[in-house]
Amino acid sequence: MKLFDTFFEKQISRFVAVGILNTIVGVGFYFILLDLNIYYLLSSIIAHMIGVMNSFIWNKKWTFRSNGNLLREFLKFNSVYVVTFFVNLLLLALFVEKFGFNPKISGVLSLGFSAMISFFGHKYWSFKL
Repeated sequence: MKLFDTFFEKQISRFVAVGILNTIVGVGFYFILLDLNIYYLLSSIIAHMIGVMNSFIWNKKWTFRSNGNLLREFLKFNSVYVVTFFVNLLLLALFVEKFGFNPKISGVLSLGFSAMISFFGHKYWSFKL
């Protein structure tokens, strides 16, 4: 059981590291697009797509160390991100439109919810060993 715990802990640590990198990439692009006066929801969509590509590469090769079929895993990976994307978008709109939060703060807040869904979706669906 200790081997499983260590393996699982390593995956979580790597997932968190990739998540931090991905957050920097995604939030960075989101902020840049907002600064270019692109509507916040469109900015979120574009930044999300860039983040998904970044995340797939790092999680496939480093976090889960998968050698599975690239296309199959990419499609599964994206199915998880479709779910997390809509959760993120819904929360973003809720925070901005309903609660009046700043779009930049709202973008960061909604990421926490998406991260939990993402880890378990990728571990048990996208890169299932």
